[in-house]
Amino acid sequence: MPFEAGKISTYVGTGEGGHAGDGGQAGDAVCNEPFMCDFDSAGNLFYTEAKNHIVRRVDKASGIVTTVAGNCESGYSGDGGSAIQATMHEPYSLQVDQNNGDIYIVDRLNAVVRKVDATSGIITTVAGTGEVGYSGDGGPGNQAMFREPNDCFLDGKGGLLIADIQDQRIRRLDLATGIVTTVAGNGEKERTGDGKPALEASFLGARAVCLDSKGNMYVAEREGNGVRKVDTNGLMSTIAGNGERGYEGDGGPALTATWGSPKALRCDAQDNIIVVDTENHAIRRIDAVTGVVTTIAGGRLGGEGDGGAATDAAMDRPHGCGIDTDGNIYIADSNNHRVRVVGV
Repeated sequence: MPFEAGKISTYVGTGEGGHAGDGGQAGDAVCNEPFMCDFDSAGNLFYTEAKNHIVRRVDKASGIVTTVAGNCESGYSGDGGSAIQATMHEPYSLQVDQNNGDIYIVDRLNAVVRKVDATSGIITTVAGTGEVGYSGDGGPGNQAMFREPNDCFLDGKGGLLIADIQDQRIRRLDLATGIVTTVAGNGEKERTGDGKPALEASFLGARAVCLDSKGNMYVAEREGNGVRKVDTNGLMSTIAGNGERGYEGDGGPALTATWGSPKALRCDAQDNIIVVDTENHAIRRIDAVTGVVTTIAGGRLGGEGDGGAATDAAMDRPHGCGIDTDGNIYIADSNNHRVRVVGV
């Protein structure tokens, strides 16, 4: 559906926390802390609800919302059976495979990544054992250990990148072989290693990960209050944030700006980096050419602003975003219990 450029509106949710509305219009659904958004090849929206322990789908044509994974109970069960009968524990992020529709879900407090087969609806664990730790590189992903995975991203080359915030690493699951490896981070919790190979560098809270069209990797650092980059040669650099927490620098270089514990990021079609600056209640954009940062939505605490300019709106600790094929930005406005859209 068309959205007015620069304006913000609610796409999913009434603003009331809870669970209701399956089989009805997305705008009438009751949600509980949506955390991340993504789309299938047909443009249907999928999003996680961390506190309801589910993943829901909004049909693009009809606007009908349904649950596709989780039964609203917290737990870790159901592998090998129907995804809607399984239990999860705070699903934080997800990615939908554009080729076959499979859904990869970061089941955070179970320290695993799970897959919902698009054809059968069966859920399985593809990474993690359910025990917290760090092990398994070079072996099967479902025999490896993770500490606290928070985000995932399909790399377009047959792999799934997994950001493990407590392990300070980005790991890659080869979807064909099932083998997991570390591709960035040495496990130390500090911001060091710029100019070095990514495996020799360290992160300060590797909260989220994505790639641009050229294959450069970007990592949101929650405690580091910024964004790191691993280029196509495997070298680490810092592209956003001076390490201090704050909300300054719009209109200038992202590198010298201050940020408020960013918790998600994705690249748009022009390779601009859209950053969910959670504790500033803002969505900010880093220009791919100039490196200049601007706020494109929010910037203050609250829930008002629908129907007006996105930069005049208020949000409440957004945790994730997704970008559709038209470039519209969908925001998981977590504490407002809504998914909102900024039109282009």
